[in-house]
Amino acid sequence: MQILEVFVEAVRQVFQETDIPIDAVEEKDSSDAEDQVVTSVGLTGDVKGIFMLLTDTMSATRIVRAMTGGLRITLKDDMLNEIQMAALGELSNQISGRAITLLSDRELHCDITPPAVLAARQLQSLVPDLATSFRMTVRGPFGRLTLFLGISAAPASE
Repeated sequence: MQILEVFVEAVRQVFQETDIPIDAVEEKDSSDAEDQVVTSVGLTGDVKGIFMLLTDTMSATRIVRAMTGGLRITLKDDMLNEIQMAALGELSNQISGRAITLLSDRELHCDITPPAVLAARQLQSLVPDLATSFRMTVRGPFGRLTLFLGISAAPASE
């Protein structure tokens, strides 16, 4: 759970730097949206696993708009375009990179893989071989963003 708290803190810091307000961080998850956008980053080193951001298309659009200083974002056929998806990948890269820096401050040495971004209707996933997983939901004027952290191997002190 301490590792998840590091990722939540990384979200807070990155959102603050990009002027994206956060209203609440809560343990409950309401990922019942039909349209889903998922970014994932692999974790290697002292902590092995996967970090994902899950949201709906409208929340993703609002987040990208906030990241780009209010640039008007239009959807074609209710789907994100390549640039919008790349921006979300960059967001997950910034958050996971910040988390890795914060983990390093705790003497945990990790690295991340390049982000992958998926967008689909009723996306289902299975992440095998995880010893434990955690979810937290961040809410703000943009909508909701769920953080998923799955760990297959963690240091003995965790």
